[in-house]
Amino acid sequence: MRPISIRLFAAVLLCTHSAFAAEQKQILVVVSKDADKAVKKAALTLKDAPLFDVLEKCGAASSKMPVPIGSEKLLDDTAFPQAAFNHLVLVGLPEQDDLLKKCRGYQIGLHPGEVNVRGYGHWKGDIGTVECDWNPFLYSHKVKTNPFTTLCVKISGTSVKGVLKAVEAFTSGLLNGIVPAGEIELVEESILDMKPDFVAPSGFPATAGPFFQAGWTQPSAMEYRAYIDFAGFEPKRLWRVKYLEPKVFDDVSAKAWVNGLHRLAYGNAITFVEFASEEEASKTLEGLGKSRGARSETLNGRPCVCFAQDTDHVMEESYGEVRYILSGKYLAVVSLPKECAEEIFQN
Repeated sequence: MRPISIRLFAAVLLCTHSAFAAEQKQILVVVSKDADKAVKKAALTLKDAPLFDVLEKCGAASSKMPVPIGSEKLLDDTAFPQAAFNHLVLVGLPEQDDLLKKCRGYQIGLHPGEVNVRGYGHWKGDIGTVECDWNPFLYSHKVKTNPFTTLCVKISGTSVKGVLKAVEAFTSGLLNGIVPAGEIELVEESILDMKPDFVAPSGFPATAGPFFQAGWTQPSAMEYRAYIDFAGFEPKRLWRVKYLEPKVFDDVSAKAWVNGLHRLAYGNAITFVEFASEEEASKTLEGLGKSRGARSETLNGRPCVCFAQDTDHVMEESYGEVRYILSGKYLAVVSLPKECAEEIFQN
């Protein structure tokens, strides 16, 4: 299929009508006919989303140019193959879009004017949400096996203002997280509720060896508090920068999930950890070095603690190593291959 022109893309999306996509692994930008006009217009800017370019480079998408379609079309039973075998980028408010409501999942409780996100807390105000996950149509009882994985990206919010802010954040690289579109209020407080860091990380390379930077995720409070176990210090700031390798989605295995885009997919990433001081960072690395399975080494002259990636009842095989590398008051948690970590720290 030839890439759709920008003018035609705009016309089709604003009318929320699309012809059946004949090719698989396309990127479908999905908006309801009932969506606010501002949301439909904002969805046009997704044609420039950096993730789409990376998906094409990795062979995960047939083209970086998205194809617009109305969500009502994909709710029809006859459209199941189209929904399952293409990447879905759902844009809008759940109360205006039954497909978005159907695909929402359990990580985010979203309602008009408020949102409750696991590990981010219960907030009120104009808030945008971005979440990358597996495509629920593909991962259903109707599909017994498939040679590739497709994604479902949900760009939503508590209001139209929130959705517009989420679109802006996604086109700037946010893969998972929440963004304020004005003043927001934390409704309930607990040790697992916190204000996420809204300042995006910078300075990370676009490529590392064969890997392409896909964007970043806001880690939740659970990840912040996990560091307390090693030396008693909680980081001031956490960001995870995600990289994708060619053919990363050429199967539906646990390895594809670990190296994918879900907010808990730790493979092939750099988690940026900032502490209040060099002493806190150093003592945390020391505590990590005493943990089960730790191996001390150096990487480009920097102290480093290395572990095999975790296994569990689902992932019985370790898919690589994780290195905690000390640099001043920072720890870089790198699950990319060692040679890529060396390249990044050398440059």
